[in-house]
Amino acid sequence: MKTLKKKRAIELRKAGKTYSEILKDLPVSKGSLSLWLRDVVLELEQRTRIENKNAAVIKKFVELNERRKRNSREKKRRLAGAAAGEIREISDQELKLIGIALYWAEGYKRSGWRTACFANSEPQMIVLMMRWFREICRVPEKKFRVRIQAYDAGRIQESQSFWSRVTGVPLSQLSKPYMRISPTSQGKMETPFVHGTCSIRISDTCLLVKIKGWITGLAALSSSLVQDVSFSS
Repeated sequence: MKTLKKKRAIELRKAGKTYSEILKDLPVSKGSLSLWLRDVVLELEQRTRIENKNAAVIKKFVELNERRKRNSREKKRRLAGAAAGEIREISDQELKLIGIALYWAEGYKRSGWRTACFANSEPQMIVLMMRWFREICRVPEKKFRVRIQAYDAGRIQESQSFWSRVTGVPLSQLSKPYMRISPTSQGKMETPFVHGTCSIRISDTCLLVKIKGWITGLAALSSSLVQDVSFSS
């Protein structure tokens, strides 16, 4: 039986059949097929057919893969769009909690620190935090100070103007920017943070104490929620 299968495989190969086509005709392993056919010499016509057939299969696979990628991107786009549409105008309480959580994650909280400070490179997040500082924390406009951590010396003035527009803080209230580039990163690649990082600073000990109190309250609420969760094996 094995000899007959080998003979049939060689016949099909000499007829210009690809491995895939032969395997559809013969129930053998691909390893056995490779062993049987390794010494088969093909004529130009058979080699051309096999090459064209393989090229067609590859083209079909590539096209299928591209369709899957397009469908996946479109599905993600629709999903992201639908999710974005779920976010409506936020209430004062929601804004308060959002700001507390963001400050808890990204704000300066070190002991002995007397300045409320929040830094990030995302303009949208800075806009949201400026709204929080203004509407929830009631920070007077004259108390805002902005400092930029720049990565491109040639864009410092451009970055200052950019963050002034984003924060709504006049240029006169921007502190001197500072450069910070890791020695290992110099000359290797362009930083994705074109305008650097924006640091919002409010020199107000009472405000910082209040923010820390809010964080403590949110942490306590989170702790009580964790204690209410039951885990089953």
